[in-house]
Amino acid sequence: MTGNRQTSADPGASGLASKPAVYSWDPNSNSGKPMFVLTEKGVDFDFHYIDLLEFEQHAPDYVAINPAGTVPTLVHQGVVFTESTEMCEYIDAAFPGVSLVPDDVAQRYAMRLWCRKTDVAAESVSVLGWHNHLGPMVRSKSPEELERLIARIPTEERRISWRSASQQSFTPEQLDDAQAKIVAYVRELDGALRNSPWLVGEQFTLADILTFANFYSLPLSNPAAAQDVPHFEDWLRRIYQRPATLRTFALARSLARRAFKVAEMLGVSTEGAAA
Repeated sequence: MTGNRQTSADPGASGLASKPAVYSWDPNSNSGKPMFVLTEKGVDFDFHYIDLLEFEQHAPDYVAINPAGTVPTLVHQGVVFTESTEMCEYIDAAFPGVSLVPDDVAQRYAMRLWCRKTDVAAESVSVLGWHNHLGPMVRSKSPEELERLIARIPTEERRISWRSASQQSFTPEQLDDAQAKIVAYVRELDGALRNSPWLVGEQFTLADILTFANFYSLPLSNPAAAQDVPHFEDWLRRIYQRPATLRTFALARSLARRAFKVAEMLGVSTEGAAA
């Protein structure tokens, strides 16, 4: 799988070199997926921080690379990848290092199924994330500054969408539904991890990384959903203990800095990693 890919008119000098370039926000949810995978495989990459809170995903230089104005974007050897899950399979196939995709076809299917389930569950995570974090952060800007940022969005359709989203509030029913779906999925994960260390048996795979990217903060951000799921908690701890994990979170400038607090809650040392 190579995901959505298109050649860019001017992907930048780094896109024409062998070193991959990642354009993304904090290693949080979809934004973090390629960063976690590249770091886990030991691949050096150029990281271009795209500040979502400043609407940099709509800046002309970025839209020239990814016209959809979404993050993350991976650029490698002149090819642009814009779908976060699929680009992770590309990274695993394109670069040396530990394999994160099973050789066994049945296990590979299981890995992709977990990735798909997590992508669906992440929609509910996004609802609560916007309600609790991103929405208030965006609305903390003055009306004049917010309108200035929205006005530079290149298409009228996206400008309308962001004006609506910046003021969006969810009904209690929508929030309760999102919470119930998160609780149900975390319990499904807990059951799957009852008899194996990772989601696809004994091998640490993309399924673990992509699910972790969406649920890494649960003990802090949603403690109600993190109750009575000991196997899920142990799984979180094992991933936090992997050297690549905190190295990736060290790239965070905003929301994902909370990962260091979660690591400490789980008893994982963060000494020297949070700089």
